[in-house]
Amino acid sequence: MRMNLEYGFNNESLPKFKEYKIKEINNIKYVVPKILKENMSNYSLIDFDDYKEDDKPLIDFINLGKLSLEEKENTDSLVIEYVNKYGLLGLIHDFPVNRYYTLEKEVLLKEFNYINNKDYFTTIELIEYFKIFFPTTTEEEIKKLIEKINKFIYEHSMEKFISPEINNLIYKNEKYCERVNMIIKYAQFMYNTLKELKKDNGEYIDTREINKLESNHIRVNLEYDGLTIHIRSLKEYIDEDFKLYAIQEKKYLKLCKHCGKAFIASNPKAIYDTFSCKNQENVYNSRARLSSNVTKTKNGLTVKVTPSEELSNELLKNPEKN
Repeated sequence: MRMNLEYGFNNESLPKFKEYKIKEINNIKYVVPKILKENMSNYSLIDFDDYKEDDKPLIDFINLGKLSLEEKENTDSLVIEYVNKYGLLGLIHDFPVNRYYTLEKEVLLKEFNYINNKDYFTTIELIEYFKIFFPTTTEEEIKKLIEKINKFIYEHSMEKFISPEINNLIYKNEKYCERVNMIIKYAQFMYNTLKELKKDNGEYIDTREINKLESNHIRVNLEYDGLTIHIRSLKEYIDEDFKLYAIQEKKYLKLCKHCGKAFIASNPKAIYDTFSCKNQENVYNSRARLSSNVTKTKNGLTVKVTPSEELSNELLKNPEKN
C-alpha cells in the first residue's frame, strides 16, 4: 500500500523565513527569524516533494539529536544549521489536544509535551500558551492574532481552507519563535527512539519512550491507490515519516554501525551509511585483531603466536617433552 505525506490539502509548500538566529528572551534561548533588509524577501518555502527520495528533513533531525548529545558546546550552531534549511518545527500546533485550541479559553495539553514535561494531561490559559511562542508580543497583540485565527475558522467550513491560512498567520509572523531546548529535546528523543527500535531480538526495549511518539490532529484520506497523510507542520512531517519507516517489516531507517548517524538504506541488510564508514570500520577491526596479538614489554614488542590445533594436541599428549 502506498502512503504519501502531503502538507495541507493541496500539497502546498510550508512557509519559513530565509534565516534564523539564536536570541535570549527572558533568560530563555529562542530561535527567532532574522529579518533582512526591507527591500529583500524574508520568506522562502519548503516543498516536501523535494525530499521524497532521501527523507533529509527526518534524517538530518535525528542526526541533530545525536550530535547535540556529543557536541553540547555546539548545540546552538547545530540547531541554527537545521532550522535555516528546513524552518521551525511548528510546535505551537503540536502540544494542544484540541485541533482548534484558539476557540477555547484554556488549552488542554497532551501528555509528554515539552512545556511542563508531564506524562499526563494539563491545562494552560490560552494567552499564556501563546506567550511561550510569542514572548515579545503584547497581550493585546496576541488577542488580535487569536481573533484573526478564529475568524478563518468561523468563515470556512472545510479544513483545506483553514489550515493554510492559520499557518500563514503564525509561521510568517516575525515574532513567532521556538525554544532551543524544546527543539533539542525532541531531536534527542527521536535519536534515542531509533536506537531502541534497532535493537536485536532478545535485547530490552524501552517501550515507554517509544510510546511517547504520538501525533495529534493528523488527517488521513483513503485514495484509490493508498493513503494520504495530511500534515500542517515540519514536526508532523518528521513524526509521520519516522512512523512509516518504523512499521516496515524490512528496516530501511538505520543507524550506521561505524559513525552512528541515521541514514536510509537502499538495502535492508546494509549496516553502513557510506563506503568510507565501511572501509574505516574494516581498518579498525583489523587493527583490533592485530593489537590483541601484540603486547608491549620492556624489551620491545612481543608477538603472541597461537599454536595450531595439531601442535596443541601433540603438546598435550607428550607433556614430558616440554
